[in-house]
Amino acid sequence: MIKDAKWIWTSNKERENEYSEFVGNFSVADNGKNILKISCDGVYSVYLNGKLAVFSGCADYPWYKFYDEIDITEFCGQDNEVKIVVCHLGKDSQTYINDKAGVIFEITANCKTVAKSDENTLSRVMNEYKNGYAKMITPQLGQSFLYDNTVVKSEYKKSVVVDKTYDLHKRNIKGLKLCDRLPIKTIAREKSVIIDMGREVAGFLDMEFKSSENQKLLIAYGEHLEDGNVKRKIGVRDFSVEFVAKKGENKYLNALRRLGGRYLQIYSDYPIEINYIGIRNVEYPVKEKKAEFADELMQRIYDTSVYTLKCCMHEHYEDCPWREQALYTMDSRNQMLCGYYAFEDGNYDYVRHNLILIAKGLRKDGLLSLCFPTGIDIPIPFFSLVYLIQVYEYIQHTKDKSILDEVGDAAKKVFLTFANRVEENGLIPTFPYPCWNFYEWAEESNNEWQITRTKEDKEIKSYDLILNCMFVYCAGYYEKLFGEKISVEKTKQAIKETFYNGKEYKLSTHTNKTSQLGNSLAILIGLGGEELAERVLDDKEMITATLSMRAFLYDALLTFGDKYKGYILSDIKEKYKKMLDKGATTFWETEKGAADFDGAGSLCHGWSAIPIYYFNK
Repeated sequence: MIKDAKWIWTSNKERENEYSEFVGNFSVADNGKNILKISCDGVYSVYLNGKLAVFSGCADYPWYKFYDEIDITEFCGQDNEVKIVVCHLGKDSQTYINDKAGVIFEITANCKTVAKSDENTLSRVMNEYKNGYAKMITPQLGQSFLYDNTVVKSEYKKSVVVDKTYDLHKRNIKGLKLCDRLPIKTIAREKSVIIDMGREVAGFLDMEFKSSENQKLLIAYGEHLEDGNVKRKIGVRDFSVEFVAKKGENKYLNALRRLGGRYLQIYSDYPIEINYIGIRNVEYPVKEKKAEFADELMQRIYDTSVYTLKCCMHEHYEDCPWREQALYTMDSRNQMLCGYYAFEDGNYDYVRHNLILIAKGLRKDGLLSLCFPTGIDIPIPFFSLVYLIQVYEYIQHTKDKSILDEVGDAAKKVFLTFANRVEENGLIPTFPYPCWNFYEWAEESNNEWQITRTKEDKEIKSYDLILNCMFVYCAGYYEKLFGEKISVEKTKQAIKETFYNGKEYKLSTHTNKTSQLGNSLAILIGLGGEELAERVLDDKEMITATLSMRAFLYDALLTFGDKYKGYILSDIKEKYKKMLDKGATTFWETEKGAADFDGAGSLCHGWSAIPIYYFNK
């Protein structure tokens, strides 16, 4: 715990997108361990004796806050200066829940407090940032930034104690690491320069250059080039940051806002001489298991899958580092499952923390929120059910049943929420506003229109195959986790009577179309044999399962033993080779790549790393 410190801020007034700096000095003995404990609302970075030592986003909830505990001994001398930079985001996004601005920290040397946050801590609003700018990158990510390297920095004054009281919980994961600079390739354009880092990266903007004049640079970033340029604006999204350069030497590292992509495009009115401009990877420390395959293509797919996973692991699992950086259950289920095989010790502590973080996002209606944390919530019922699979698989791989002390109640409530919605006909209807009845990014299964629906919109009652199959499927996981059997025979019978057309299962009561995902789930709950499996593979009219959901297809095929293992391997090779042949250094959100979602398709998505798991089957 943090015992002696107080929550503080630069004043009692706060605003959206505000940057503040807190400073202090402390002395320690030549030997012993020095520990920093810190929490804030937003994102922080810590400099000790001028060196970046620690950084992280405080991904948590106003009702369940974490603090980080970090050994900083390697950065300390006898007399030390500490600077803590905090960005109070101040506005809900899909990866952040707004709360009152504040930071709390203490530094101990051999268990004795040598520095702490209180009213005597000197602080300042960082006027070199455009505070309150609130320029949005995406609704998921939140704000961009503008840094002015020409201003005279504001002076320090005493901090203000703020009214924030929490029962803080230690975040039991490792600290993030800043990697070395990658080699870069520069491509000249008229009034701009393209920076190619050679592969997908996820990390901090690092710049060292000379400017011929005082000027503002616009820095766009992205995962691919379109017509030779980085596509900065896509719909309401604006993938750019800004920097006001002074004439002469400029050095800048932003250790607060992670950027994702392969390319930067720097727009300037006057010439700049680049020593280095790029994104430096930020990674969660993992040790990779050695995996060697005689098949060269399998090796490339495996290695690229592992790198994809690493690009999508920071304070928690992320779906993609470029567009969202959000923790979802479905995405992270694939990531956890692959990580058990890709990393030494299965990366168990990290998985455990993510499962706890998800559980704290339980809503009053018994569903899990869309992301964890999220201030913009459109819950996906299907994804809530996936959580039971994640918890079971964690226990299966770790034998750590104590996780149920932390997350068991949430997992139970989720499943019973579905069980209590079973109607007299045996089926669960689709969920009303504000839910999003999403299953996968495929025809008839994404229901994207529901994202913007309102409470006043007329509800059309319907029943979906995938939702009801998933409920039956997860009843088995519920029984394994809690030893309680919930009868789902009536639902199974209703699924067959309602959706089976004599050959296959249709997706919904409002369509006759069929999908590989829906029929794979039917197989997994015992409502189809090899004849249906053959139709799943051969019926060209059946909607193809997307990259993330092919796990359910493969699992359904594996229920027939080794018969379809050859198909699974060849299918993975075919689909993933296409991405590699197009220059992929990480695997895509969908097979359409960047062209999907009106040009906003991600080229690095954690859920697409599933070859790791199936190469180990």
